[in-house]
Amino acid sequence: RDAKKKKKRGRQSALPCGQKEEERVTMTSASIKAVFDLLRERNAPLNVQLMVDNLQTKKVKKSQVEKSLDSLVSEGKVTRKEFGKQKIFFLAQAKLDKATPEEVGALKTKAADLKNEVAKEKEDAGAIRKELAQLKTQLTEEEIRERPRRCEKSVAEKRERLQKLEKASGSISKSKFSETRLQLQNNLVLWRKHRKSFYGIWNQIMESMQTANEKKLMDDVCIETDEAAGVKFADLNELVAGSAAAKKRKLSPL
Repeated sequence: RDAKKKKKRGRQSALPCGQKEEERVTMTSASIKAVFDLLRERNAPLNVQLMVDNLQTKKVKKSQVEKSLDSLVSEGKVTRKEFGKQKIFFLAQAKLDKATPEEVGALKTKAADLKNEVAKEKEDAGAIRKELAQLKTQLTEEEIRERPRRCEKSVAEKRERLQKLEKASGSISKSKFSETRLQLQNNLVLWRKHRKSFYGIWNQIMESMQTANEKKLMDDVCIETDEAAGVKFADLNELVAGSAAAKKRKLSPL
């Protein structure tokens, strides 16, 4: 064991003292530069631990950060403030380079140009979003190809239905059609007349029973309205009025 220790000591002593000192000096100057650059970049108060965390990628240890801060404070490049046990460090503001009025004006001009560029980019982005929304509402190529096929299918189905109607053996004669239309007209006249009479009586009843529920009362006395029956007088009247002959002919109430 003693022989191994002596051998190890011999290897360590084999390194030149000048090389060790040079590596130590280089490491110290690199850590000082890293700490100073961090404080300059942030330009904000930082404590030792925050600097250690931010300098991990540069492999600067806590002891090196502390020594570098002591050196920078002694040189007047960094200011140290103590709050109890807490110490914070920041760049000495008095030694920072101040911008000239020309540099400030140039920076303001540059900031204004960048602001205009941002506004233009936002406007272009809005136009792109609008165009994208319009494209989403348009038919795709597949849908465009499918639409003619659907139309052709619909036309074929309607043609087939028309052919069946033309070949139907149960079609009625013109005279029979006219007779049926005349009967419908008479029924419509009666419908209008009796409905008017009914609502004249019914409205009087409802006025005397102001607290009654009209719909419930109709259900109780088994009265079926047009809506309940699923028919509309206007639809049937329009069907009859579609004929020019029916428009010229007027029926008087019975």
